[in-house]
Amino acid sequence: MPSDDRVELALTAMQGQRDAFRAALGSTAEQVQSFLNEHRGSENGGAHRIAAELGPFAAGHFNTDRLATLFESEIRLDGLTLETIEQARDTIAELTKRNHDLFVAHVKPGGDVREVVARALEEIGRAFGAVRIFELTRSGSHRGNEHARSLGSFPFVKWSKGERRLAPPLVVTVDGADLRAERLAEFLDGAQKIVLVVRGKCAPAPLVRLITPGTFVIQTSDGTGLDRLAVHDGPGIGALLPTDAARFVHDPAGGTPLANRLSVTHLPDREPRLTIGGVSGQQQSEELRQLRALAAAPPEATPAGETAQAAAPPAPADKLAAWLLSQANFSDL
Repeated sequence: MPSDDRVELALTAMQGQRDAFRAALGSTAEQVQSFLNEHRGSENGGAHRIAAELGPFAAGHFNTDRLATLFESEIRLDGLTLETIEQARDTIAELTKRNHDLFVAHVKPGGDVREVVARALEEIGRAFGAVRIFELTRSGSHRGNEHARSLGSFPFVKWSKGERRLAPPLVVTVDGADLRAERLAEFLDGAQKIVLVVRGKCAPAPLVRLITPGTFVIQTSDGTGLDRLAVHDGPGIGALLPTDAARFVHDPAGGTPLANRLSVTHLPDREPRLTIGGVSGQQQSEELRQLRALAAAPPEATPAGETAQAAAPPAPADKLAAWLLSQANFSDL
């Protein structure tokens, strides 16, 4: 299957999360604009508005300038602050209009997959930075240029727990020779999903090092199982690999015992011998041995009353993330 087709396959599988994120941004942009409309008028403008609403009866009877002060917002915004909020609004609106390019990253041959993923998430993170500026301004905690810098980039390391729960999925194309999947472990937090579309030959089990109890991990050649990755309530990573690579699914919903979580459907007939992108045949064999060992783990009885591994209850989402989440519509997921 051509690489472009596989990218579309991955995007389609993760469409629900993408659409929810974009819908949340759209609603947020509208709220920011409403806030600006409310606070952009001058005091004199407020007086004129009240005079117009009261009509001719107000003339000569009411001091509309003084009356306007009774309706002034508690938050008084100067021109620079309003300009910063406008920039935040424009940032959110710009990201909302972006199509697939916001959710797809390409690693050039010889490139560093971790660096590319980090840059892509920094770009997505601009949305969180912009919303933070808006929320801080509404609460009176805005600090000018210090917060405005987050409009340019907002790296994953600065995302809050709530923001990581809102993270949209990312599809990454990469040559098999450049795939160092273990370097992506730091991004597998919250609900972040990454799907790797691998070009050319690669190690047979590149994702095995990322298997942890709460992380969904899948290697597939035709996209089977990506729908399960999409609905997993937690972090996850998948890879669309050549047909001769190992195929497996590690689904935390299976329960505490590893045998209930891990399903291996294909293993290569031959041990890898050739070095691929600096990864020796011995190193590739070690990953396969690890996968075989994990798959051979004896099944354990699930304790009574336990049907799946209970995920640790998330810490209370910060006010910002909870507010942004409330803008999204997840009814179709």
